Amino acid sequence: MIPSLIDWFADPVVARWWNQPAELDSVTAKYLPRIKGTGDPTSMWIAEVDGDPAGLLQQYRHTDYSAHDAAVGVPDAVGIDYLLGGRHRGRGLGGRILRAFAGLALVHHPDTEVCVATPATDNTASRAALERAGFVHSHDCQPPDEPPAAVYVFHRVPIPSNT
Repeated sequence: MIPSLIDWFADPVVARWWNQPAELDSVTAKYLPRIKGTGDPTSMWIAEVDGDPAGLLQQYRHTDYSAHDAAVGVPDAVGIDYLLGGRHRGRGLGGRILRAFAGLALVHHPDTEVCVATPATDNTASRAALERAGFVHSHDCQPPDEPPAAVYVFHRVPIPSNT
């Protein structure tokens, strides 16, 4: 998976929005613990389409990153980050993948009330994918060490009672 990550981070479309050098040592140091689920509060997955690695998905409790949590200002949140590789962009997959992943993130964090994504305000493609996934623009914020961001929320779907 590391070679796919390096390829994605080297893609100019991804590099514009994702602050990650496309170098083996840097990518391995940061993402291998996330892939293995060890030593990092962020969990990571690789989305596949027909067995082909299509993109990166990660989730984290906002409270595990206090400065980011304070800047975003959404209590009881699980945050997500994501990207799609070039072969899979522009095919309508982003919204479907994000909707499924938001649901998964909320299942993995049953004590959270909302799933949050914070794309850069100028990242219109990402914002459109979130809207197709059912996320709603809540407000804008200024995360630390990132460009101004739009805060999108996806609320937990209540389970109907049988009463």
